[in-house]
Amino acid sequence: MRKGKFIVLEGISGSGQQVKAGIVALHKALVENKYDVVECANPDSGRAKELGIDNVFNWPFGKDIQADFFLEGAVRAEIFKNVVAPALEQDKIVLCKQSSISSLANAWVNGHTHHFDTLRHLEKISRGFLFDSEIYPDLTIFFDVPAEEAYERVEDVLQIHHEGGLEYYQKMRDFYLKEISRWHGVRIDASARRHPDEVNAEAWELVKKIL
Repeated sequence: MRKGKFIVLEGISGSGQQVKAGIVALHKALVENKYDVVECANPDSGRAKELGIDNVFNWPFGKDIQADFFLEGAVRAEIFKNVVAPALEQDKIVLCKQSSISSLANAWVNGHTHHFDTLRHLEKISRGFLFDSEIYPDLTIFFDVPAEEAYERVEDVLQIHHEGGLEYYQKMRDFYLKEISRWHGVRIDASARRHPDEVNAEAWELVKKIL
């Protein structure tokens, strides 16, 4: 039985700062406690460059939700097979910045709810199902940022506009809250009223329970 752990940090659009800070804090805490740590991420418009695929695909994220879903699944399959699986076999801790829920949420909030079970199955295949190597998170931490705060950051600060306005963020948050229990998930209040150190300390306590 492997000792490595696969931990996914999730959040709605507009919570990127909190999720990234959580990864940095957890990585630091794990290394200080003598664990080997590997990081990975699922692609989106903000992470295509760091994954080295922006020049290969020049992918227009957000233009075609259907195409985005399949690209994310393909990249996930590659990352899980060539990064996550070897790390877990070597008893390392893998921290992943968003993954399966992110892809499913993006499809859901954009109205692709018909035959949603089929989308779930396709996502499952991207994690190795049918290839006798399915990988499932040991823990998913949902950094819960209020829809209003996420909306302000993305729409007002970053000047990125989603059709549907505030309701878009509210729908995405609702999806996450309903979905998280499927993924060994725990919600953390990551609203602006809490100090980042407090949020990250709570995340670290959750991680320690599964080590």
